[in-house]
Amino acid sequence: MLVTKIEWQKRDPHRVNLFIDGEFAFGLQDEVLLRSGIRKGDQLSEEELETMQASGEFALAKRQALRILARRLRSEAEIRTHLLEKEFHPRTVDRVILKLRELRLVDDLRFARACVHDMRLRRALGRIALERQLRLKGVPRSTIMEVLGEVGGREDDAAIALQAVTKLLKRYSTSRKKLLPEQQRARAIQFLARRGFDGETISRVITRATREDRS
Repeated sequence: MLVTKIEWQKRDPHRVNLFIDGEFAFGLQDEVLLRSGIRKGDQLSEEELETMQASGEFALAKRQALRILARRLRSEAEIRTHLLEKEFHPRTVDRVILKLRELRLVDDLRFARACVHDMRLRRALGRIALERQLRLKGVPRSTIMEVLGEVGGREDDAAIALQAVTKLLKRYSTSRKKLLPEQQRARAIQFLARRGFDGETISRVITRATREDRS
């Protein structure tokens, strides 16, 4: 198989088009071409061509992964899904994930810790909501349980829920639209349930908050 032409791509200055026996074969990253040392007029075996194509796809997939990681941390599942949607071969995706692990650019435990920290900074959320969000991001259950174990148990959830619902009840008390105590209680329960607090925590917090509100 004869390399008859090597052409730089117009849209991407870091990629080239490789032509074999007068026909376009595939595109690949410039780093792969430079590493291979291949030039126009070289003869390639089918095995060498397949190896180069695999190397080219790996380089492009890694570049795609690094691009989305530059925006924010990602879970392994998010990166895998993104690359598969870009139609990279599953074996290539596996290689990229492994490389990112080696470079410490992807780490589901670190990712989950950061997510929990950011989510709780933005709003009061219970363990149910935190677990649900991490699952949606593809974090393994064992990692989720480890991280949730680090953020405290039901007492910590109760403290966060009490602070949030106390603010809510204060807004109700100063609102022009007056609500009956029963209505305030019902809305507060719904509020905490939407925020992902469990039933026992909600019951304890509502009892305490409404008692303090009446005192």
